Amino acid sequence: MAAPVVRPQAVLFACARNVVRSPMAAALFGHLFGRSVYVRSAGARKGETDGFAAEVLDEIGLDLGKHKPMTFEELEDWEGLNFDLIVTL
Repeated sequence: MAAPVVRPQAVLFACARNVVRSPMAAALFGHLFGRSVYVRSAGARKGETDGFAAEVLDEIGLDLGKHKPMTFEELEDWEGLNFDLIVTL
């Protein structure tokens, strides 16, 4: 008998500067799963906002305009680091 599938309750997408890959992944994941799963993104270092990521997501109707690049330390200060799944990009 197969084990039941357990969906994570909190997911973190991580990349180098939190400006393209991880915020895009978090936005797409949030779009697919809605508020049923808590999702955030962070980076090893803080980068500058990238208009490319916002334009790409805008083409499919997702808004990245409010995203502010965040480091792991900043995320820990705001929310702690209690994630069931961390995806590195």
